[in-house]
Order: sequence, then structure tokens, then C-alpha cells
Amino acid sequence: MSDQELPQGFLPGTISLTFGHPDASTLPSNDLRIAADAVFRGSQARMALQYGPEQGSPALVDYLVDKFNREEKLNLTRENLMITAGSTGALDMIIRLYGRRNGVVLIEAPSYRDSIYAIGDHDIDLRQVPVDDNGLVVKALATRLQELGREGKSPCLLYTIPTFQNPSGVTLTQDRREAILALAREYDFLVVEDDVYRDLFFEGDVPPSFYELAHGRGVMRIGSFSKIMAAGLRLGWIIAEPDHIQRFVDCGAVQMGGGANPLVAHIVAEYCRAGHLEPHIAQLRQVYTRRRDVTLAALERYMPDGVTWTRPRGGFFIWLTVPEGIDVGLLRNTARQRGVDFSTGTGFFVQDGGEQNLRLAFSFVLPDEIRRGVAILSDVIREMIG
Repeated sequence: MSDQELPQGFLPGTISLTFGHPDASTLPSNDLRIAADAVFRGSQARMALQYGPEQGSPALVDYLVDKFNREEKLNLTRENLMITAGSTGALDMIIRLYGRRNGVVLIEAPSYRDSIYAIGDHDIDLRQVPVDDNGLVVKALATRLQELGREGKSPCLLYTIPTFQNPSGVTLTQDRREAILALAREYDFLVVEDDVYRDLFFEGDVPPSFYELAHGRGVMRIGSFSKIMAAGLRLGWIIAEPDHIQRFVDCGAVQMGGGANPLVAHIVAEYCRAGHLEPHIAQLRQVYTRRRDVTLAALERYMPDGVTWTRPRGGFFIWLTVPEGIDVGLLRNTARQRGVDFSTGTGFFVQDGGEQNLRLAFSFVLPDEIRRGVAILSDVIREMIG
């Protein structure tokens, strides 16, 4: 891989377990080139190069509606889905339109750090709720809601990554999803379900989405092509009730700019309609299952006693907990000097938390490098314990 292909912040010569990026060898460049050629040679070319419909490319909307109805039996119509500029654009628009100024948004602890930054841009009071091995802790959520009530406040949104969560890798159980929906109805807040890893499962069944369990009411579900195709496409979607989708379509930024990335959306729609997406996702599952398995096997082999970790059933991430007394900042600096990098846990919390945690991303690193990286990291931890 050339230096031009490396992510920003990548340390050359380092085994980086930091980046939750798709593996570069899986990017479907040839099939996308063929799809782009078909768009430019066909009758779509002029439309693809103009401002697009605010809801997004009709062909891509129709494809996604059919995909979710076929795979999850969601009974969506076109009025339930909108194309967005990635999951980032979707989250930003939701917070901008539904996050009251100085309002309260509930968020998991830990949660995806870039989502923390994105929500924080909107003058929002973020309150965290802990996650355990089964996902967001319902009792802690109920306690947080009661505390807010005593303060005279009520949340407008709960932001959650329920499936193969970033950074922890855990999946929220179905019974907890149902309990959270009951609290959302009782306290009248919307659930924002960031479900970008749903297709990347390795084993077992994926629990029904919040959207499915709620029959679409009170839930906004975010998805993205970044993990299942290529991050550079900058395309995602929102699934929600029709009145919410219409509000997104009617908002000023969308009306001014037209639909999200019309040219790219036409190319992706052509790629999908040619039958490439499902086989590509199946290939990704094979690649990432092996890397997850290699990472877990290396952790079992090399890590000293006292270190624990999650065992994700999908996604890109494993969450480690190291013994008390280890400074994860010093741990990272020492590991970097020996050629290994990772993300420290503190950046994934709004308030305190993560002081004994680190996130390992296995999607971007080859299996042999994963083994060597985990072995080196284990040596550093063992020395710090000793």
C-alpha cells in the first residue's frame, strides 16, 4: 500500500490497530468503474450530473427499500427512506432538526468518538449511559431519565449503536431493545439507531432493529455504504416515518444543495442493480470473520492474566480492559515505540471513563500483522503489570 493510500494519522512502519476502515483489497473499484461507465454512456448521464431530487436518487431509494423489505420484512415504502451524505450527514441533520438548543441527548458510554464530536457541535447537553457485554444498560438508562426529571429536563433523543457497537463490539439484546423502546414511549424521546455494521455479521442471528421492533414509530435508523462498499462514496441513508423524512427533505440545507451526491448515487444504484452488493457483502463477512478470529486467538495466546476483552459477533472492533494501575496513555506511547498503535478508551466517553480501556480495530490489518501486533502489545502490558 502506497503512502497516498494510508489513512490520515497512520504511522509508517507501524502495525496500526487504530483505524476502523474497510480493507483496501476489498474495495470494489473495478465493478464501480463498470457501473460509472454505464451511467456515463447511458441516458442517466445528464441527470446524474445535475442537482438531484432532495430525497436522493430514486433508483437507489427503490433498491434500498426493496433490500430491507426482502431481508427484514420492514414493509417500507419510498416515503420511509432518504439518501444522505454518509452516516455523518444523516446524524448531523437529525441533531440539527431534532436536537433542541441546549437540549439533552442521551448517548452510550462508550460511544463512537466522532459522533460525540458531531453531536457536540450543536450546543447539546450530552449525558452518557453505560454499556456492558449485552449493550446499553436499561436500569442505568431509567436512572438517568429519573435524574433528568428531577432537574426539570427531558431528553429529545437517544443515540445508540446497538449492533456490533463502535468501540466495544457488543450487541444490544432484543429484550433490552424492547425495554428501551418502552422507556422512549414513556419519556417521549426519539431513538436514533446508528446501524452501519448490521450487514457485517459473523455468526448467529442479528437482533431485530429498533425500527422493526417499534414498527417504525419513534425511531430513526441510520445506515451507510462506507463499511459495506467504500467510505469514499460518502453515501448513507435514513429510515424513518414519512413525516420525518419529509422534514429532512424540506430542510434548508437539502433544498439548497439538492440530493446527496447525485453522481455517486447513480453509480452506486447501477452497481447494486447489477447484482454486485450482496456477493460483495458475503465476501466481506469472510474477510472480517477471519480477522476477528485471528485477533481473538492472538489475545487468548498472548495476553497476560487480568486483561479481558469483548468477543464481537460482527463489525470491526474489540474492546480491551487492562488491570487497574496501568496508564493507557503510557501504554500507547510505549507500544508505538515498538511499532504498534491502538486507540485509548478515554476518547469514547463524554464524561469520565475508559481509563483502563483500549479499542483494537481488526478490519484494516492483515492477519499476520494482527498476530505480531497483539504479541507486542501483550509484552508491553505484561511489563507494565510486572
